Amino acid sequence: MEIGIDSIDIFLKWADSLKKEGNLYIAGAGTYGKILGRFLSDNGICWDGYIDRDTKILEVDGKKIYLYSKEILKEDYFIISSYIYTDEIIGELKRRGVLEDHIFVFINIQKLISEMYEKETNWNLYTKKVQRFHNRYVGKRCFIIGNGPSLRIFDLEKLQKEYTFACNSIYALYKSTSWRPTFYCASDSVFCKNMMSQKEDVKMLTSTCRAAFTSIIKDGFQYRDDEEIQNLYYVFIKREFEPETKLPLFSDDCSKQIYDSGTVTYSMLQLAGYMGFKEIYLIGMDMSFSVERYKDGRVQINTTDNHVKMIEKEEEKFKEDLKAIHGYSYIADVDMQLDGYKAAKKYAEENGIKIYNATRGGKLEIFERVEYDTLF
Repeated sequence: MEIGIDSIDIFLKWADSLKKEGNLYIAGAGTYGKILGRFLSDNGICWDGYIDRDTKILEVDGKKIYLYSKEILKEDYFIISSYIYTDEIIGELKRRGVLEDHIFVFINIQKLISEMYEKETNWNLYTKKVQRFHNRYVGKRCFIIGNGPSLRIFDLEKLQKEYTFACNSIYALYKSTSWRPTFYCASDSVFCKNMMSQKEDVKMLTSTCRAAFTSIIKDGFQYRDDEEIQNLYYVFIKREFEPETKLPLFSDDCSKQIYDSGTVTYSMLQLAGYMGFKEIYLIGMDMSFSVERYKDGRVQINTTDNHVKMIEKEEEKFKEDLKAIHGYSYIADVDMQLDGYKAAKKYAEENGIKIYNATRGGKLEIFERVEYDTLF
C-alpha cells in the first residue's frame, strides 16, 4: 500500500496508530532502515525489529534482525525502508502470506529519511561546505577516471599536471604510479562499509588527494568533526527523475544534492560541472561488466572483468558483502547508468560544457570519442 505522507510529524502519528493494530517491523536493515529505526525509537514509537535477507548481523541498535524465513503473521505490519529494492521486498513478504494492505511503501521515502537524518545529525551544515568548490575551476579541463579494464598505468602518468577525479579502489594502482587524483569520490555502500569505517583507511584515502567526497549516509560521515581529517566533504545523494524524459536529474548545486544513476561516475560528472570545468574527458569507462541487469529485469552474465586487474584483485575482499546484497559478487544496472550519461550529455549541451569519451575502446558511445594520446 502506497502512503503519501511527506511530514515526519504526521509520519510519527501514523506509525504510533499502526503499532496499536499489531506487530510493526521495518523491512530492510540497510542504511535507510537504520535511520528509520533510530527515529522511531528516539520518538518513543515501539516497534518489533527488522526483516531482512540472510545477514551476518543479528541486531542493529538493540533491535533483532529476523530473516524472511521467520514465521510471519498475517496481522504483522511492515514499513519498507528501501527505495531501490522495494519490489523485491514486497515480493518476499507476499510469498510468505503477508497481506498487501499490511505492507507500506512511502512515495516520499527519500524526503522522509533525509529529514529524519537531518534532525539527528544536522547534515545540511556539512554539505554546505561543498560551496567552496563552486566555479573554482571555470574554463579548465579535467579527466574523470573509470576503473575499467582498458585503463593503463601509462595513461595515468600523463595526468600528473591535470585535474582528475577518481573513485573507489583506484588506490590499488598507487604502488605502480606516482600519479594521484585531485579529487576522490566514494559512495557505494559496500565499499564505504569496508573502507570508510576505520579511521586509518579514511586517512589513507584522503591523504592522497586535494578533496574527497562521500555520502552523508555512508560510514565516512562519522568523521565529519574529526580534526585529523580536514579534506573529506559530504554530499546528499538522492534518486530523482525528470518527469518528461524520465532521465535522472543532474544537479546544478552539489552543496544541496547530487543525483544517483547507479554509478559513482555520475556523481563525479555533477561535481565537475559544479566546479566550473568546461572540458571533461572520460577514460577507463568500458561499460562492460561481469553481471549486467537491465530495466526489463533481465540479468546477463559475461566472462569479462569489471575493472583493471589490480583493482579487480583489491575488490575481491568486498565480494561476500556484495553477494549478500545482490546474489552476485557485482551487478551493474546498465540501463540506469546509460540514462545517467544521457542526462549528463543533455545538461552539458545546455550549459556550454563539452564531455568527451577518451576511453581506449569500450561500449560507451553517448559522448563524442577522442583519441586519448592526442590530448597532450
